Amino acid sequence: MDWTQLYALVAAGTFSMFVLVHFRKYLNHVVNYLFLLSRYLTYPRLVHRHRFLGPWSPVVVIMQLVYIAANIFCVTFPASSIAEIGRRAGTLAVINMVPLFAGPHFAFLEDILGTSLATIHLIHRSAGIMTFSLSIVHALVIAESRVSLLLDLPPNLFAVVSHGGSSLCLLILLTVPIFRRLSYELFLRTHQALATATAYSLWRHLPSKEAFPLVYVYISAGLFSVLLLVQIILIVHRNGIFRYHLSRATITDCHGAVHLRIRHQKGSKIDSGQYINLWIPWMPFVSFWSLLQTHPFMVISWTPGKQDTIELFVQPRGGLTRKLLYHAANGHLRNPVVIFSGPHGTSIAMDEYESVLMVASGFGIAAHLSSLKKLIYSYNARLGPDGIGAQSFLNNALEEDKLDDGRILLITIHLESHDIVIPFGKRATVYPGPAPLSRIFLEEVSGENINQPEKQKVQQDPSTADSGEPERLRKPRLIESGQTKDTTRDGKMLVMGKQL
Repeated sequence: MDWTQLYALVAAGTFSMFVLVHFRKYLNHVVNYLFLLSRYLTYPRLVHRHRFLGPWSPVVVIMQLVYIAANIFCVTFPASSIAEIGRRAGTLAVINMVPLFAGPHFAFLEDILGTSLATIHLIHRSAGIMTFSLSIVHALVIAESRVSLLLDLPPNLFAVVSHGGSSLCLLILLTVPIFRRLSYELFLRTHQALATATAYSLWRHLPSKEAFPLVYVYISAGLFSVLLLVQIILIVHRNGIFRYHLSRATITDCHGAVHLRIRHQKGSKIDSGQYINLWIPWMPFVSFWSLLQTHPFMVISWTPGKQDTIELFVQPRGGLTRKLLYHAANGHLRNPVVIFSGPHGTSIAMDEYESVLMVASGFGIAAHLSSLKKLIYSYNARLGPDGIGAQSFLNNALEEDKLDDGRILLITIHLESHDIVIPFGKRATVYPGPAPLSRIFLEEVSGENINQPEKQKVQQDPSTADSGEPERLRKPRLIESGQTKDTTRDGKMLVMGKQL
């Protein structure tokens, strides 16, 4: 690029900038319209949640079709021969492999990209399937060409290992759920080991004298190394490993659930709705494999500033969490050292809404506690067995909802095992049967549950009445009350359960 071309690019960029600034208000209308359109493409479900698929919204289906069409186009157009298609398929397989090594942990990528964890899983799964499919096309074209592969040569040997070994095992482990159900930690470590073996085999398979596509392998390795280093630095900094004492956890049995209270001397700013990945490096009497396990847990505590005490409420399912419950119930746990990463995830801003509806059941009730505490704090500052286990935490949150007699929280509990309405306290009522979600959502959207400022009727003063209008025909006027009573926003929580 010479100086004249550089001058032309700068001039064109400057002109485009002035045009965009002038038409920015029209661009805002377009952006708002696209935002509304995206809701119609995001919220509906074309394919609902299934054991192997879904849920797929229209935007997910469109993006997948575009992704597949783009790869097919790049492989086939314009291709002069079958050998050219095979070569392109191999190159595209290496390019699609780059996102598979974009970071050591999905939660860290979630924070970098600002998207949901489900989207990260979808990208990883789609890129993995596309990489394997293109590798199969590449291998089939080579087999069709009837070229003899001498396994004495390292590139040919590692080609067989990469395409016939590791990639096939990866696909089998991803498509057979029994491996994940038996031992997810073992499946995860095997998945990572096979991915590393595939990357190494691919590096040995590609010719070293050609820059492309070998450069994409180096990009994958460099991206993974940089993000791994950044994640380690963040974990060391947020845990205060060198400046503070390591965090310790008090683990107790709370009505069949595991309650963890982490004492964190450095303190961490954790917003409502965020979670942490917990690592207990040394607890051999509970599980020897705890050294290799990290578990995501939702944080139920919330404070306006940094938290020096982080509370977790864990549902014991199996493996480590089930063993934690057993040893906590028998008093065997002695405040183990814990290290965590995070907080991860995004917090939903709810302070601009007058009515907030929360739907929860089972252990999901505990996940709403941090949001409840933040809502009540913002308002005051003007800014079953599962239910029994979460009762003490919920009561602590309700204690804060008493400033100025606000009581912005209203709880509705639906139990299928009851057949009568049972009110308890001034906030909660138990209703029989399943929750009528459609009717509840329609009521919230219509704003029926939002309290309006009181209005009072004031009679017209006869001294100011017009002579042309009889007094008896005058109707009382409605004016705003001069009282200091403020508009109250009703926060609502809906709880569903099957047994008390």
